Amino acid sequence: MKPYRITELAKKYIDYDMISTHTALPDFPVPRVRLLYTFLMDRDGGKSYRTAETFALAAFLVQLGLDIHDRIDQESHRKEERSMRSRQLKVLAGDYFSSAFYELLAQAGEIEMISVMSAAICEVNKLKVNLYSKLKGMLLSAEDYLKEHVHLKMPLFLSFSHLLDKSVHNIWRLLLAELSRCEIILSEINSSGELPQNHRGYAYLKIMETGTFEDKETLTGSSVGDREWKSLLAKYGVKEQLIVLLHQSVERTQLLLQECKGETVRSELGKALEPFISIISPPCRSLQEG
Repeated sequence: MKPYRITELAKKYIDYDMISTHTALPDFPVPRVRLLYTFLMDRDGGKSYRTAETFALAAFLVQLGLDIHDRIDQESHRKEERSMRSRQLKVLAGDYFSSAFYELLAQAGEIEMISVMSAAICEVNKLKVNLYSKLKGMLLSAEDYLKEHVHLKMPLFLSFSHLLDKSVHNIWRLLLAELSRCEIILSEINSSGELPQNHRGYAYLKIMETGTFEDKETLTGSSVGDREWKSLLAKYGVKEQLIVLLHQSVERTQLLLQECKGETVRSELGKALEPFISIISPPCRSLQEG
């Protein structure tokens, strides 16, 4: 099996000084892309590795474009010039990454997959609208927020399911769901320090769900400062809760990997867990060694 190198291939599309200078890119969707690449390579013993790389790279770029669009500040008025430029670069970079797959697949003669992936992108955008509506109406619990995000992260990758043998469809979907959940939880751990007016994610919802009346009033009232927010995060142990959830999801993924046929496939997919294990170790390391 050819080694995973999609992130390296993506560099020519994403390494632009204009983008890196004025805005930060989201975390790369490496675990899900690695999962896709591994399953595509395994379907014919790796004979069509160039096709697998093309499809995995296309998924990488589209997901990156969708993710960077999620970071666009909707409050575009009364922003300083630097913030406005960052916002504009997010829009342009997201559009560029999302559209690059057209050229990539067209050059490879994979016209059918352009249509299939475009349909998946439409599905993702519909799910986003539904999620944002629920968030605005405070209709989600913290756990439901994670579940909705898992549903959001899967359609693009599920659009490749018809290329895989039916015998692996179930394990493919289960692994995709768990790795998506791992990515989301890690993202929430990293963004938990952001003030709630900038990121109303798991931490905000959890405190609103379990907090005291006074703490809820603090969150829904005037803008919360760094010191107050850090105090609330520590009081309710939000980061610790997220790490526990990540640990549980990693364990479930490791159990699913045992059902995969072939040591090479299990090894490759095990590498997709490394970013998450580094967060939750040493507890998970002993489990992995066992």
